[in-house]
Amino acid sequence: MRDIKLRVAFGCATLVWALVPLANAEDLIIGLPKAGEHPLNPLVRFANERSEYIRKNIRDYSCMLVKRERIAGDLQAYQFVQVKVRCAHVNEDNVEQSMAVFMRYLAPGHLKDRRVLYEDGQRNGSMFVRKGGLSFRSLKIHIFPDSNSARRESKYPITEVGFDRIVDRLSRIAQADIAQDPQALNTKVSYLRNAMVGPRKCTHIRVDHPLPAAGLEFYQASLFIDDELQIPTRLVVLDWPTQDDAEPDLLEEYTYVDLQLNVGLTDADFSDAQLE
Repeated sequence: MRDIKLRVAFGCATLVWALVPLANAEDLIIGLPKAGEHPLNPLVRFANERSEYIRKNIRDYSCMLVKRERIAGDLQAYQFVQVKVRCAHVNEDNVEQSMAVFMRYLAPGHLKDRRVLYEDGQRNGSMFVRKGGLSFRSLKIHIFPDSNSARRESKYPITEVGFDRIVDRLSRIAQADIAQDPQALNTKVSYLRNAMVGPRKCTHIRVDHPLPAAGLEFYQASLFIDDELQIPTRLVVLDWPTQDDAEPDLLEEYTYVDLQLNVGLTDADFSDAQLE
């Protein structure tokens, strides 16, 4: 547990940002809106460009995922998960590689040493899971990603893991927001430079919907784009405050720590032996 706390200290807890004026528009990763354009349109363009780039250039990655989600109205404890992902791609031997995920939970205690394997098109679409936790920890079962048991502890199915799919989801949300607020009367987009996610410099893009409205999912979303990798490495989403002087409730929070791209993962990294 001490190691986990240290990872948090150098990951989430060192997250800071500053409201720094931009020297010029070229400083922005995603660009400013064009005249008369919805302020979310540049984010949609950026997401679509990043999705295409990721599919062409990122074969796999590993990281520590630190996440916290509100599920069925209850804010869950922080989860610390070692993650390996192979993105769908064609390798150097011209062989198609399917998307695959291996996850090993380090905390909290009731999930400790849970291990999860998933690969597109394998095991009839199910995840192969070693239970972990405090009881029957070595029990191995198959669970479908969209089943009730899987979604009790994770807001999104494992099929949406992978930066290309994460960016695609962000694009869909932004497009839905544009459709719900086409005149941007209830949408404000801010760009903040010199944000730090751990030791990594990022651009912080904040989207605010000041007033709750049908079709809008959040009060405020903060997206942190790594300036070098140009990949989202942190997302924080807040609900509208229940009272004027109340703090907004956290809906979801994800931070990718120790992110390593194109590390050369092999079939062995996603074999059943990982559950032993």
